[in-house]
Amino acid sequence: MDRATIINSMLSVIGESGVSSTTSTHPSVQTASRILETEDVDFQQVGWWFNREYKLTLVPNSEGRVSVPADALDVRIADVNVQQPGEKLRYTRRGNYIYDAIKHTNIINTKVYVDLVVRLPIESLPSVAASYIMHKAREAMYIDDDGDSFKTEKLQLATAFAMAKLKAVELQMIAANALDNPTARLLLSGMTGTNGSRNPNLIGGRIR
Repeated sequence: MDRATIINSMLSVIGESGVSSTTSTHPSVQTASRILETEDVDFQQVGWWFNREYKLTLVPNSEGRVSVPADALDVRIADVNVQQPGEKLRYTRRGNYIYDAIKHTNIINTKVYVDLVVRLPIESLPSVAASYIMHKAREAMYIDDDGDSFKTEKLQLATAFAMAKLKAVELQMIAANALDNPTARLLLSGMTGTNGSRNPNLIGGRIR
């Protein structure tokens, strides 16, 4: 699903004809673009399985500043290149750079490791995520156009259903990732050691 598809769906919900270009100066198209931008950012900045990055290394530039990626919606310091307890707590995002809250400067001269929530193009989102954004944007567009309460409730129900599907997929992804590690695989297999013996008390074990 792409941006144009969503905007045309938003236009249809208020009885407007679709457009071939989302850069049209038509007031309804501009309103739809504004609403979609807001709903897209609000949705993605929550952080989902598909738009998180972990332990990304950011290095200082020639001035000692560490720039934050342009597509980052949220930045959390995972670690710093200084082996001292609590050291990472002093660093935070401020504007486009990582900031040292103790020295009160963004000239930090050290690499940092960050966990990010990034904004992805709508075209790069999983279909279940793009579908939710479309339903939420359609709902917002209709409300902005002062639509009647009965149809508003129908749109809100469709949005809620889209969110339920999205959360169900996320739970599946989280569960799959939780099991994708050596300890979990060992428990599932029921193995107790390298000799291949099984423990009946473990999930995959069996009594011999």
